[in-house]
Amino acid sequence: MIRSNKWYKTLAVAMIAMLILSACSSGSGGNKEQASGNNQPKPSASTSEPAKAEDPKQPVEKKVIVVDPGGDFTDYAPTTSMEKSDANPHPYNEIRVLADEWEKLHPEAKIEILSPTKSKDRKVAIAQLAAGTAADIIYQIGVFKDEDYPKGWVLPFDKYLDMPNPYAEGNAKWKDLYNETWLNKSGDGKVYYIPIDAVPIGIIFNKELFAKAGIDKPPVTYTEFFEAEKKLKAIGVAPYMPIYRWSDITLETAVFAKKIKEWDVLTPNGIIDQEEFVRAYKKDLYQVDSPENREYYKLKKEKTDGYPKGWNSTDAYKAFVTGKVAMIEAVGIHMRNVQDDKERKFDYGTMSFPILSQEESPFGGANTIRGTAGYATAWQLTNSAEKKGTADLAADFLMYLTSPKNNARLVNKLEAAIPAANGAEAVEMFKPMYDQFQQDYKDGYLTWGAFYAAVLAGPEYGQAYEKLSVDYLLGSISLDKLFVELGKAMKKSVNSLVQQHKYDESKW
Repeated sequence: MIRSNKWYKTLAVAMIAMLILSACSSGSGGNKEQASGNNQPKPSASTSEPAKAEDPKQPVEKKVIVVDPGGDFTDYAPTTSMEKSDANPHPYNEIRVLADEWEKLHPEAKIEILSPTKSKDRKVAIAQLAAGTAADIIYQIGVFKDEDYPKGWVLPFDKYLDMPNPYAEGNAKWKDLYNETWLNKSGDGKVYYIPIDAVPIGIIFNKELFAKAGIDKPPVTYTEFFEAEKKLKAIGVAPYMPIYRWSDITLETAVFAKKIKEWDVLTPNGIIDQEEFVRAYKKDLYQVDSPENREYYKLKKEKTDGYPKGWNSTDAYKAFVTGKVAMIEAVGIHMRNVQDDKERKFDYGTMSFPILSQEESPFGGANTIRGTAGYATAWQLTNSAEKKGTADLAADFLMYLTSPKNNARLVNKLEAAIPAANGAEAVEMFKPMYDQFQQDYKDGYLTWGAFYAAVLAGPEYGQAYEKLSVDYLLGSISLDKLFVELGKAMKKSVNSLVQQHKYDESKW
């Protein structure tokens, strides 16, 4: 929007949007937005001015903006070749095309795009940021911004977010191009990144197996989902398997929906942050062995009835494309891979995770936004831009990239994510999920990752949860035993968080 490094990084996309990622507001001075190099709007005087005419005999030194265009699931760096092949299935250079267009509007500036990217390697990023040699614009997993801003390594976007985006028609403030609940501010109340894309998330299903099992439409509720599992098992196919347990995040949020309203008191925003969770635990408001958790684990267990034998060591993606599993959980990059996979011999579709209704659970009725897990790729402005005096120009370039039409061009060419800017069109493959998200957002559904104890309770608990919950689902331990062991891990992990963050409990 985490647990093992892989878990935390995956979830930081899905969840930290939930829990971490967040964006800003936007605006316009009435300039026309454009989708191509022709009919370009004038640059915004609020961010940077065009270069003044110089003596043609004197060379003008351009300001160089270096962009390290990493991404969450796929990078935005240009490929070495634009020829499509098995080794290069998605040739890409749209960021270079957009940069060339922007340079024509800013003859005083030059965009240098790094390929391959460097800042995704945290050790490299730390060394460069500490030395003031990082690219002006970089990608990092969202959690790192809160480590970096106190050191002055990354710059806040707030002053820019309150300006119009001159490349987006009718925009009053740049931040208006984003969903406010996903614009997670850092501890100082400022925003230190600009969202580039959002992660499509849901279930891919085998249309042929659905038809053979007599399932004429994708299930919507958990009751319908479990019925679909039974029908698929009846024709001798494994119904379902997760690549990762993303649906568990939506399920736990739904089960704890009423509690979220009670516990979201320190920073009321519809999301339980880590301090709010620690407060709830220390005040005995959250308990590991609770009616909510018993319902949550009961439903998790029932879902595994559709898993194939040996699921804990089965490659879910491979099982799906070879027709051995009818449904898998997936994000955009998996959906793209299924689309391209030559092993797949069947038609497929996508659907959202099921919702928990009031009729099927005493804790049902409030659900998580479906279709996307929130912002994924987000780019930061570094201390290098401040040192070089290129921050305003770099921010203007990001405005150009995030106008709805340009954001769609930047993102959609890769077919791996949904553009982050409101009003940007998604590719056809992701359109059903994008439309579902828009409807759920309009209907006031809970933010993705509004509550997920495995992250909120800290890494020690997250690791214990990862192992013990699998043991329970495999039948190695009972539910009572699970709660005893999770309770021990919770106490230890929360105490570590209290010592680490030194929370002011007088405010609780």
